[in-house]
Amino acid sequence: MKTALPGLMLTGTILVVLTLAAFGAVGFTSQVSPSSQTNATEPFVAVDRSDGTLYVAWQASGSKAARSDDGGRTWVQFDVNDPVFGRDTGDVTIRVGGPTPCVTPTATCLPGTHRVYLSSIERLPLLLQARLAFSDDRGGHWTINNIAAVNPSFIDRPWLAVYPSDVSATQAQVYVAYHDFSISQIWVAASNDGGATFGPSVDVFASANLQPFTQSFCNTVPSGIEVDPQTAEVYVLWITADPVQNIGEGCDITQIQNFHEVWVAHSPPAAAGGLTTWDAHLVFDGGPTTNTDKLFAALAVDSSGTSAPGNVYVAFPDNLASPAVWDIWFTHSSNNGGTWSPPVKVNNDKGTHYFPWIAAGTTGRVDFIWLSSTDLTPTDEEQSPWFVTFAQTTNGTSATPKFSQTSASSGVMHVGDICTVGIFCSVTGGNRDLADSISIAIARGGAAALVWTDQGRVLHGPTHITYGCVPAQQSAIAGAKPGLSCKGPAGP
Repeated sequence: MKTALPGLMLTGTILVVLTLAAFGAVGFTSQVSPSSQTNATEPFVAVDRSDGTLYVAWQASGSKAARSDDGGRTWVQFDVNDPVFGRDTGDVTIRVGGPTPCVTPTATCLPGTHRVYLSSIERLPLLLQARLAFSDDRGGHWTINNIAAVNPSFIDRPWLAVYPSDVSATQAQVYVAYHDFSISQIWVAASNDGGATFGPSVDVFASANLQPFTQSFCNTVPSGIEVDPQTAEVYVLWITADPVQNIGEGCDITQIQNFHEVWVAHSPPAAAGGLTTWDAHLVFDGGPTTNTDKLFAALAVDSSGTSAPGNVYVAFPDNLASPAVWDIWFTHSSNNGGTWSPPVKVNNDKGTHYFPWIAAGTTGRVDFIWLSSTDLTPTDEEQSPWFVTFAQTTNGTSATPKFSQTSASSGVMHVGDICTVGIFCSVTGGNRDLADSISIAIARGGAAALVWTDQGRVLHGPTHITYGCVPAQQSAIAGAKPGLSCKGPAGP
């Protein structure tokens, strides 16, 4: 049965914040979240490439969002609270969809703009379910579906993907992927009407085959969902341990096991009723002595520019080189995830590397973001410094891709340890000040749009969201105009 959209409309609170730091000749960083928010974490960035508009979402006692019309130099803040049920619990993803459905302007719809989507975990009326909000007036008002996806075993870490229609946002396919809190299956709920209604959540393991179920039973970390921009095929990613560790050492949220397996599942576009059909494939298995749970594994699909499917890319942190050394590793598939190239190391520096995220552009072009520390064993006691790193490859389908790497943050953005076992950090006492994720997207002109949680040099200090525009050595979009990079419609 489909879930009907409640149809609540929400007016945003608008606030402009600007904190600009020089970053090279063209690139720069700016503060997205207002200074009054001292607990902002887990940002996600999206770009409307039709006009350069930037959107960033994050959590700070519920979901927050902001828009920039000048390439990230200033930000308009939005309130995404439900007027009836109040705030949600965060875990946000933001995406840009198709053209808004209105022909003439209304109080909640602006012609010529694009629908913006924000997914999160619901708090009320049903605890720990997936909420979807969307706006047809660039964030000014939000229509909220409090129960976009529902699971009796509850929902954790919903990710969002959109295949926009060129005609109307109401014809877009919208996907929400998550895992449950009992046996940790991977689920996907799909909408064929722009997010207004969703079909039932489909169990990816049950739809695929026995192997991903037996390998992943009761212990997964959902790590993103993406849609092929040309074919509308869907991919979902997760990491897990193995049956011996999962069953023998405890299931679900503890993450005490080594999550050494990376899996992807592939589906054709959602059929009528929002139904998906999945085939699953092992991306990588480093063996039980390795660990890839320095969150998250990351997923991207490039654009072939034709009717052919794009290449699929996965990046993940792992201690393949040495038990105490975490690097960023990269692999690709050119046959819908059926087979994968041997992983190659992305970073060219020594130290500790966590929190990778990637975005793909034209064939073979992939941009990266991750957090890095010069310390191999970062600790709070040593106040180990952390930085944001950007990298790019333009031959990502090669057996030996080349990577360019540069610093993205203008200075230290965190000191101390980074705990990566999620909510179990409260038991271990680890430093979870940054929460669990950062994000990257490809902007107009092919530059990289990056967002991260920034704490500066203050141990356990306040956190805010920083945006960085980083011009790469080459545009991630073939044929794009480099002059459009790092600026919006009103930019210099």
